[in-house]
Amino acid sequence: MCESDRDLYSISMSLFSSFQILTDEAMTWRLKIRSYCSDAWNRIDQAMYVMLAVAVVLRYTLTDDYNFEWARNVYAVNLVMFYLRILQFYFVEKRLGPKVIMIRRMVFATLLYTDI
Repeated sequence: MCESDRDLYSISMSLFSSFQILTDEAMTWRLKIRSYCSDAWNRIDQAMYVMLAVAVVLRYTLTDDYNFEWARNVYAVNLVMFYLRILQFYFVEKRLGPKVIMIRRMVFATLLYTDI
C-alpha cells in the first residue's frame, strides 16, 4: 500500500468522523462531542488519526537516521491501533467475538508485562 493511499484513506476516515459529529442528534456542540466521545472506538479512531499525523510530520521533518527511529516507532504503534480497529468487525460474529475479547485481554497483559 502506497503512502498516498494510506494518507487518502486516513483523511477520508477522519472526515467521516467529523461528519458523525456534525450529524449527531444532540442540539449543542458540547453534547454532540460528548456523545461522539462516549464510544470507545471513536476515541481510538481519533487517537489513531492524531498519531498518524504526528508520524507523517516526523517522517518528513526528521532527516537523521537516529531521529527517524521516532517516526518508525510512531508508525508501528499506529499500525497496531489500525489492526485493533479492524478487530471491531469480528465482535458481531457469534463465534469470533469471544476470541477478540481474549486477544484484547492478552494484549493488555502483554503491555503490562513489557511495562515492568
